[in-house]
Amino acid sequence: MLPRLELLHHGLQIHWVYSLRFGGTLALLRELGIGFVPYSPLGHGFLTGEIRSPEQLSDDDWRKTNPRFTGENFQRNLRIVDEVRAVATEAGATAAQIALAWLLAQGDDIAPIPGTKRVDRVEENTAADRIELSAKQIERLNNLTPAAGERHDEGNMAVIDR
Repeated sequence: MLPRLELLHHGLQIHWVYSLRFGGTLALLRELGIGFVPYSPLGHGFLTGEIRSPEQLSDDDWRKTNPRFTGENFQRNLRIVDEVRAVATEAGATAAQIALAWLLAQGDDIAPIPGTKRVDRVEENTAADRIELSAKQIERLNNLTPAAGERHDEGNMAVIDR
C-alpha cells in the first residue's frame, strides 16, 4: 500500500501503530515526506505502568481478550513496562511521559495523540514534550524486546485486515 502513496499529496499523514511496545518503521514515510500519527502511543494504557495485572481491568474491558494483555504475554510485556518505568524514575517523569518523549525524540514528523478522558492526563501527556531523553536512555528504549502476543484477537484482526 505505501508505495502507491507517492501519488498522493505530501501533506498526508499516516495513522499507524508505532510505540515502544509495538515498534515500526518510518523510512518510507520520511522518503515520501509523509507525517506520522502513532496509533495508541501508550499501548492501550499498558505503557502508563499502572496496569500490573489483568485483574485490574473490568470484566467488560476489551483488553481482557487482547492477546497482549492475557496470560504469559501479559507477564512478558510487563518487562517492557518495567524498563520504561526505570527510565522514568531516572528522568523524574512518569512512564507515560517517557513513552511519549521517546516517540517525540524520533523526529519532528511524528505527532503522537494519546487518548484520555481526564484533564490531568492531558496535562501529564503534554509535559512529555519538555522531557529530554539522553542518548543512552533512547538507546535503552530502542532496544526493548518487541511486545509478546498479537496486536488484536482473531475477530478484531479480521475486521482490521479487510
